Amino acid sequence: MANENKTYELTVEPRSMIGKQSRQLRRQDLVPAVVYGPNIDPQSIQVPMKELERVYLRAGNITLIDLKVGEGAAARKVFIHNVQRNPVNHGLIHVDFLEVNLREEMTASVPINLIGEAPAVHRNEGLLLNALDHVQVRALPMDLPPHLDLDITGLEELDQALYVSDLTMPENVTLITSEEELVVKITALPVEEVEEVEEEAEEGEAAEGAAEGDASAEGAGDTGDTADEES
Repeated sequence: MANENKTYELTVEPRSMIGKQSRQLRRQDLVPAVVYGPNIDPQSIQVPMKELERVYLRAGNITLIDLKVGEGAAARKVFIHNVQRNPVNHGLIHVDFLEVNLREEMTASVPINLIGEAPAVHRNEGLLLNALDHVQVRALPMDLPPHLDLDITGLEELDQALYVSDLTMPENVTLITSEEELVVKITALPVEEVEEVEEEAEEGEAAEGAAEGDASAEGAGDTGDTADEES
């Protein structure tokens, strides 16, 4: 089954400023970048920051992008391969685009998307340990899935787990990660959290008991008043 995700477009320009000169580009809301791939020479480019952020938010690292170096240029099929951000303000510093051959298989890291809620967690009987959030697969670029879904609503008890073997792989996609690797597991609550849950339950029972006691007292008082009036 081919990847049916929307293809995003980015129009960029060749870049002449390199090294420390790239700082001037960022002041103009342009991000220095490079596009490279098998059998092609790397090319320095500059990308409008807002447009790049918009596309990266939607495409991530696993969706193909039509990259045009200059208006009217032919589109080049690329992935956003590496993103560098400022550790202080998280602004984009540099981006690598990987151009691919649509007829050659490639290896990629695909995120695992957890679906639903584990009943054991919902009932405060355990915690969900997320041991693996990506798997390695191999496929043609157009067949790479944006993510792989994993339903966790069947995790009812402690120590129940799901493994890579529980993932459903699309057609024409080969799994590289071992099927025996753990993805998620229900683990016991820390002692502190168990005590906190028990205390909350006890407080709830105490409050319920107090409410019942107040109701009984009010009922008794009403009976006495009625008796006095009748006498």
